[in-house]
Amino acid sequence: MDEHLSYLRLILTEENNYPVMYSKPIHDVKILSQEEQSMKLEDYKKIINFFSKRELKKIKFVGGEPLLYKHLDELVLYAKESGIEEIGITTNGIGLGTRILDLKKAGLTHVNISLDSLKEYKYQALTGGANLKEVFISIDACQAAGINLKINCVAIKDFNDDELIDFMRLTINNNMDVRLIELLPHNLNKHVYERGYMDLKEYMENTEDIYRSEDENLSVTEYFKINGAIGRVGIITTDSREYKEDLRRINISNRGYMNVGSLQENEYFIKPDLDNEDKLEDLFYNITSNI
Repeated sequence: MDEHLSYLRLILTEENNYPVMYSKPIHDVKILSQEEQSMKLEDYKKIINFFSKRELKKIKFVGGEPLLYKHLDELVLYAKESGIEEIGITTNGIGLGTRILDLKKAGLTHVNISLDSLKEYKYQALTGGANLKEVFISIDACQAAGINLKINCVAIKDFNDDELIDFMRLTINNNMDVRLIELLPHNLNKHVYERGYMDLKEYMENTEDIYRSEDENLSVTEYFKINGAIGRVGIITTDSREYKEDLRRINISNRGYMNVGSLQENEYFIKPDLDNEDKLEDLFYNITSNI
């Protein structure tokens, strides 16, 4: 498989137990239940099977909240049995602590936990009442289980900018990555974006006792390390994300669409063709030829 298309990202469900306020769509969008969505369990398996035959090495299950998907454990196991080496989820971490050992046994290797505040009152306000202690339990459980862990924090001016140093300090004694992420203007109220946007490159340039680290291949993240720290600090900027994601990732949605490209461009409705490997192969060839 072309190294630029080595990362498959599957949206399992649009359902979310605690959506953060800034991620809610501006326009009314019907959230599909798992029963209503186009892609079923067997459809996801067909996708995994197709790409595993083409030397896919990395897959991530996302949402919504992937922990709400009824067949998550079965898909993780199927991906493992298909030869996928890196199997991950991006989650808010609520409820993960009690499931992590079963998911690891099934084949889960990587977890990204979205966490935008370390303060209970801010976290509850942002999520509409989620329990921050549950997230900390999940973080500890992932570390105890030996799962590769990343904490994703969206940096928001005048909301959590006073906590970013505390987030970075989590890497001093913990083998984890903490990634600070710039706000994206898409699906955000213009005034929210303009008021909350932070230039993270400038922020890191003005942070002491931190140095550039080696980046991962084709990663959207620029990595740094605090002197003497075990883990790493990363930043994901708007520019790097929009440029690199169209080279590194295939996205397949629960509505049956596949896209390769920035901002959901280059969409193909593949649901009707999941039983036609020749047609999928032609589409895959056309995509790789145009990148």
